Amino acid sequence: MKQVIFILALMVSFGSVRADNWLTSFEEAQKLALGTNKLILVDFWATWCGPCKRMDSESWSKDEVHLLMDNYVPVKIDIDKNRALAQKYGVNGIPFIFIMDGNGKVVYKEMSYKRKSEVIRLLEKYALNTSYLSKDLINYYKNTSFTTAFRLGVKYQDYSLHLGDSIQKDILTLSTSYLEDAEAYLKESKMKNKKAFKQKITLFKIQETLILNKPDKALKQLGKIKEESLEQINVELYSFLYYVAYLKLGDDSNISKWRNQISEADIRKADLFIETS
Repeated sequence: MKQVIFILALMVSFGSVRADNWLTSFEEAQKLALGTNKLILVDFWATWCGPCKRMDSESWSKDEVHLLMDNYVPVKIDIDKNRALAQKYGVNGIPFIFIMDGNGKVVYKEMSYKRKSEVIRLLEKYALNTSYLSKDLINYYKNTSFTTAFRLGVKYQDYSLHLGDSIQKDILTLSTSYLEDAEAYLKESKMKNKKAFKQKITLFKIQETLILNKPDKALKQLGKIKEESLEQINVELYSFLYYVAYLKLGDDSNISKWRNQISEADIRKADLFIETS
């Protein structure tokens, strides 16, 4: 894995770097982000854009901002030279700032001029190390499929459990995006157990509801899944979700009931859901 990451990092050519250390190639920014466990900072701009030039001189060029930018792979995208990419991300005005993961999934976006103080707050908030996700991010980049999308969606959920409230929802949005990709690939798949995996995706969406500390809503969602229709591979996850929901609600009788149906590892994992409540 380390060798793969190293190779990805080396694939970025020096010819795509501006004098101010911004990359100019989105594809190369993706490769470098995957290779260095960083998010991508994207500035959609144009040579004729007055507010963009103001941001260059009043925000991006400042030392405090440069220090925080070290946590990202920064790339400037000229919308006149990259119309297809701008259209893909719905860029209908500039400056338009995005923060994305290495696969181009959006964590944050906002169209507006930003003062230095606003840029600093933004860069501080999303300064994440994605090494926990590295293997699955790279696998998805190399081969988008049901399996790679599903695993990455689940991994993002796990990752969100270790983050503060201010950013947790944004990371869960990434999880949802990958799980939706997985659903789309599943429809086209010839897998024999499609029904079971479709149900598993539904259960992980309910898990997201629990991470967001909405146990009552989660119980209603779980109630729509009849036990007789539960696929065998999903029994453990189904029981775990019930346990977490009742744990959050402090319902001792139901906590005991479902605790007896899950593993010690799941009991320990449930503690993370309580810590993020």
